[in-house]
Amino acid sequence: MSIRVMVVDDSSFSRAVIAEALVEGGFEVVGEAESIDSLIQVYDECKPQVVTMDIAMPGADGFECSKALILHDPKVKIVLVSSMKDEETEQEAKRIGIAGYVQKPVEAEDLVKIINSVLAPDIVYNSLEEWAIGVFQEAMEQSITRMTKTTAVVKVGQSLNHAVSQGVTVVIGIIGKYSGNMIVDLSVEASENLSKIVLRRDAKNSEEVVALVAEFANVVGGVACSMLNKKEKAFGLRVAPPSVFYGKETQIVSPNIQCRVLEVEADFGQMTLSVGFKKGSVLWM
Repeated sequence: MSIRVMVVDDSSFSRAVIAEALVEGGFEVVGEAESIDSLIQVYDECKPQVVTMDIAMPGADGFECSKALILHDPKVKIVLVSSMKDEETEQEAKRIGIAGYVQKPVEAEDLVKIINSVLAPDIVYNSLEEWAIGVFQEAMEQSITRMTKTTAVVKVGQSLNHAVSQGVTVVIGIIGKYSGNMIVDLSVEASENLSKIVLRRDAKNSEEVVALVAEFANVVGGVACSMLNKKEKAFGLRVAPPSVFYGKETQIVSPNIQCRVLEVEADFGQMTLSVGFKKGSVLWM
């Protein structure tokens, strides 16, 4: 399916040139606007994936139009296409949140490259969203088998961003192209059972139980990140040191990340793993 692009320029000649370059690059021009007056209406009607925007326009310039469009839809991807290109205009574009910048006269090859680069973060992120829960499920199953020599039933549960700890909670930050977190939660009894199975003895104290559960979560996270990186090198994922909350009714909240949940039934008891990522800002090109 062709990428849908909307062209904003007060010059009908410039719109035609840009549209021709877009079509030549394999894109679909779905709408045109010549000023801020028709900008929002055309945008809502044609629902483009990318908007090209001139700077020098009568009334409201390209920066004002971009601000209005971003306010209307914070997810909009805007590429400036203008004869003006200097350090000051580039800094202003970055400050506003514009995703890319191409100087006139427009070369079709340059326009194709910049639009593909602007959309690339979305494509990579969508792959991460698609693969993550299945990969973490596999990593959980593998880690339980290797560390406890037993098997477990791991199934996908309902997504959430708020829960109450069962007793022991390990929070691990995930670092890379996209940041995220992984939360492993289980009861104190299940934690002690897990420790006993792995150590083949009773834990010496609660500190040893906590350390083992933290290491178990760290292994699961590390294995999952490695598996995801093999599927797509651009992810560059790695785990941060774990934080552990023990023996309290802790509120688990991920306000900016909608986590997907794995529910685990194992010989040592029940466990949940929640994982989610956030897209972050688009890279400036």
